[in-house]
Amino acid sequence: MRLQLPDNSGYGTHPEETTQEMPPVSYTSQLLAETDSALVTELRKGNADIMLSLFKLYYAPLCYFAERILHDKPAAQDIVEDSFMKLWKKHTDFRSIQNIKAFLYITTRNAALNHLKQSQRDIASIKELAYLRGDADDHVLNSIVRAEVIAEIYQQIEKLPTQSKKVLKMSIFENMRNHEIARALDVSVHTVKNQKVRAVQILRMNICKLNNYA
Repeated sequence: MRLQLPDNSGYGTHPEETTQEMPPVSYTSQLLAETDSALVTELRKGNADIMLSLFKLYYAPLCYFAERILHDKPAAQDIVEDSFMKLWKKHTDFRSIQNIKAFLYITTRNAALNHLKQSQRDIASIKELAYLRGDADDHVLNSIVRAEVIAEIYQQIEKLPTQSKKVLKMSIFENMRNHEIARALDVSVHTVKNQKVRAVQILRMNICKLNNYA
């Protein structure tokens, strides 16, 4: 079975574009509720919906991870997409979600380091390459933890009211300032600030509920 990945998963895109380009994926909203064994079983059967759900869940965190190494967003996106294609080619080999996560992060890390090695564009990249080689395992494990936090936050952002979601995505994922967001959405800076406050309040409440803190 051939897998057709979405063009992107909201990483570094305009909010309106994300809604149009990402096809509906039936398993995405249920992904965290399913048992690990059920997910892995379906993936090993070649269930493309499960694969697309994993892509939507981990694409953005993996891109952040790769970009931290490369400082090059397009290259990071290309490497992450290639990692998912490699995962799909080996979909019958995995026994647990942890295996899948480890494969994605290690494959992405290795490809990013190879990219740096080949390009060696500047001294900073060479120094970072040396650092990552010296402490690669810890770096990957720490990055997986950070990426899982990002993934959970990203899922909760998707559940926000439309305007709050747009504002927060533009602020976090596009690194846009309040006045830039206001101009793009044709609203006042005051409105942008209010929407950000509202979004953060809803996020905090939902994440607390999700983790049984409330």
